[in-house]
Amino acid sequence: MYEVGARVSHDTYGMGTIVSLQGTTSAQVDFGDGPKHIPLPCSKMSAL
Repeated sequence: MYEVGARVSHDTYGMGTIVSLQGTTSAQVDFGDGPKHIPLPCSKMSAL
């Protein structure tokens, strides 16, 4: 499962860091160009 501060890899956006979670439904992930809202679960994103 994902947690704040964890590094992730996304097929489209690349490497990022989870900056916040909204329960188990979405995450804000900073990919270097500002945070993006990622709905969870996301088959294109994996924890590193």
